[in-house]
Amino acid sequence: MRIWANITIMILIAAMAGGCGGGVSQRRSPMRGSRTEPSIRGTSFREPVRPASEAQAEELDYHGWSAFRLTNGLVTVVAVPAIGGRIMEYKLGSHPFLWINPDESSQLYEPPQTEEERVWHNYGGYQAWPGPQKQWTGPPDPLGSNLEGGEWTGQITTGRGPVAEIELVSAQDKEVTGLQMKRQIKLFAGTTRLAVTETFKNVSNKPITWSIWTVTQVPGSLSADKYNEESRIYFLLNPSSKHGQGFWPLMEVNQAGGPDQFQVIDEGKLMQVSYHNKLWKIGADCVAGWIAHVDELHEYAYIKRFPVHKLDDYPDQGATVEVYTNGGDLSYMEMAVLSPTHTLQPGDQFSFTEDWYATQVGGPIRDTTELAAIQEPLQLVPTDSGLQLTGKLGIFAAGTLKIALLDTAEQPVGEAITRPVNPAEAVVFDQKLPAGDGAAKLTLTLENNSGTTLGTVAELPVQTITAQAH
Repeated sequence: MRIWANITIMILIAAMAGGCGGGVSQRRSPMRGSRTEPSIRGTSFREPVRPASEAQAEELDYHGWSAFRLTNGLVTVVAVPAIGGRIMEYKLGSHPFLWINPDESSQLYEPPQTEEERVWHNYGGYQAWPGPQKQWTGPPDPLGSNLEGGEWTGQITTGRGPVAEIELVSAQDKEVTGLQMKRQIKLFAGTTRLAVTETFKNVSNKPITWSIWTVTQVPGSLSADKYNEESRIYFLLNPSSKHGQGFWPLMEVNQAGGPDQFQVIDEGKLMQVSYHNKLWKIGADCVAGWIAHVDELHEYAYIKRFPVHKLDDYPDQGATVEVYTNGGDLSYMEMAVLSPTHTLQPGDQFSFTEDWYATQVGGPIRDTTELAAIQEPLQLVPTDSGLQLTGKLGIFAAGTLKIALLDTAEQPVGEAITRPVNPAEAVVFDQKLPAGDGAAKLTLTLENNSGTTLGTVAELPVQTITAQAH
């Protein structure tokens, strides 16, 4: 639960629903430049999206802020050092996945000097916070700290090539959190993959203990409506969770009104969050290592994949993921991922990396791999004339999908079938295959446009009908 000092519970709820606390704000003049309103809704049209030969990084003026942009023909990423190093855009073609607050566009603020001036300027996008929240007491930053909303420095570390990379660094916060934060953002050519690495360094003179808490704000409104329940978040529940169903509330019942947005589906395996513009928050000890937001109105999916260390300690009763749904005037959700807690001696540091992916596919998302998001699990069904392959997935890289039958010695049985694939087009299977006498399994492998094999998307034993994703 978000904590603001010296306010009542009712003010807390109103502040969270509105996206900021009360008080006086001090503004710094924004950088001059043309201002256009950020897009916060999905698109209803399809456009050609083709990979470039390289990824590249550049500087630009973004809604009046000095910023960095990463592009590779498939996705566009924008990060702004001046507002806490936030990532403010992650788009597949022209489709945006991040919620951004148009009321804060181009704004900059002086650090607060009193509790009355301590206001959360909710820009939106992506940021990382120190966790657990009750120890940090933000957002906004505690007085004397300026990590979340302060000005960071930035540089392009790799300008062009198979990978383009930028690095953003906060000021040193020696007295309050003891932290300096570094954010490395890498975009890979030919794929929607974006690697975001957060590093916490102890710059104080005493031991400190923190978790890296990454928060992505995603839109709750996908159209002209105030909200759309087709804006959904999915993640797999932990079947061995000590918390019963695998999730638990992080708000008191009398302080919020939206637990009905959270439903367990697929026979207790999958959490589905449908946005209703109601305030609520849960934690979960998900061990599958992924969480996805799906715009089911336009069928676009945004996936975060991350490592899970089952034997380590996590904040908030063991949460590896958290989902917050906002109420009030600002329609958005937060999909958060947490690292294990680390105790750092002076000068020590630790890092946490999550990989982002984008694709054209609807929900529910039932599983993900490094190459695809699976909406309808692949099935191989015997028929009178051979085999029938069915299923639906979204692919993360452009290239060629190769469908092959193999015998027990991993040798081909018959000729492979190939089809071009692109992250901007869902891959639907309803395909007849030859009987493949002697075949033991079917494999789906992905090659990029240069002919390099990226990996196996799925394997299906011929004698069974359910895919096992790798």
